[in-house]
Amino acid sequence: MQFFDLSRQFNLSDILTPYKTLDDLGAQDWFLAKVRVEHDCQSDSELIEGQAVLKSTQNVQLELEWLIQDTGFELQVLFKGIETEASEETLVMVKGAKLIDADEQLISAQALSLWIDGILLPMLPNIRKEIKARLNLWDYVEYDG
Repeated sequence: MQFFDLSRQFNLSDILTPYKTLDDLGAQDWFLAKVRVEHDCQSDSELIEGQAVLKSTQNVQLELEWLIQDTGFELQVLFKGIETEASEETLVMVKGAKLIDADEQLISAQALSLWIDGILLPMLPNIRKEIKARLNLWDYVEYDG
């Protein structure tokens, strides 16, 4: 039998979407589930951008925005809003859970970004290589032939 917290306002999505703390997320195993690329081949922009969907074993998803920066000797994957300056847009999307702190208040985007940078990314040391491996970067690089 399942019991619901009646002190919270009744909302069907609250029942279907569990509340998790950042410690709960840190205890889960994470993997790269999907990589998407946004690149307009007709523009002169040299930036390659996209999204990486990280999924946990408990079906929580984090969608991170990334870009690829050419340093002159390697293509470097940077996560937008975490390793680059954040703009006003939402750069991290959470699906499958509502994230709360110890006081059961929804956590801020800044707290989530700090957790991703300090906890999640070190748990996935090869995430940048995995993202690059799923891209055919020759489609986006100009070369003299």
